[in-house]
Amino acid sequence: MDSVDEEKLARRAARLRRRKAVVDAAIARADEERGVVIVITGNGKGKTTSAFGTLFRALGHGQRVGLVQFIKGTTTSGEIAFLEQCGGDVRYHAMATGFTWETRDWEADRRAAATAWTHAHEMLRDERLDLVVLDELTYMLKYRFLDAAEVAAAITARPRTQSVVATGRAAPPALLEIADTISEIREVRHAFHAGVKARAGIDF
Repeated sequence: MDSVDEEKLARRAARLRRRKAVVDAAIARADEERGVVIVITGNGKGKTTSAFGTLFRALGHGQRVGLVQFIKGTTTSGEIAFLEQCGGDVRYHAMATGFTWETRDWEADRRAAATAWTHAHEMLRDERLDLVVLDELTYMLKYRFLDAAEVAAAITARPRTQSVVATGRAAPPALLEIADTISEIREVRHAFHAGVKARAGIDF
């Protein structure tokens, strides 16, 4: 190895040490112990998938989880099928009306949303739950089936150690304001728009 290569390696090592020092300092400052609110929004694919990744991670740590799915239809997804197969400490409720795509009765959907929120609100008050996932919650707020301020207040009033993950497109300001972490998934390309049929294990 010539001297030029050695100098490059030395500079790279110095940059990595400086970067590590910054990360270590940030970790040292993060000393608050509490649950967090995570909002996963945007038009891209993967919001529910990301939320379930967090759910399975929590289960892997032996934590208790609550899950409410607000607009999923009556077809069981791969995630739910897996939960049913392997068990796990999960409280689960699905609105299961096929809302927005198959709806025939808005008043019935409104009642279903209210019932789903009742389950969610109970979970948000349960100190035994480490994580509550509110999948596709934002649609309930967008269509005013649920009051955004009331939902935000309930999430804010949850037990201190409980974390919440809320998903869905067009998250409203009331939800974004209380979030500790916000991820926006942007669609760049989607196979469906090229005529590719949705696949089990990939899309549901």
